[in-house]
Amino acid sequence: MAEGDNRSTNLLAAETASLEEQLQGWGEVMLMTDKVLRWERAWFPPAIMVTFLLLLPGLNQHGIISKYIGMAKREINKLLKQKEKKNE
Repeated sequence: MAEGDNRSTNLLAAETASLEEQLQGWGEVMLMTDKVLRWERAWFPPAIMVTFLLLLPGLNQHGIISKYIGMAKREINKLLKQKEKKNE
């Protein structure tokens, strides 16, 4: 029975070590993401904007930007109509 427990413990330790190894790279990414979101450096905001601008053509190609612009226009028109009704 102790031998089974030992094997189980060894298997669990091996799985944990493997998972830790796989996630180690993500830790670096998470730390950098945290620094960017807190804007710890003066160049982060411009870097984020440049990155976003690079993504725009791809987003537009898939119609994502057009979809959200259309949604925004509909909402603005609803608000304008509500405002007109209140003013009447």
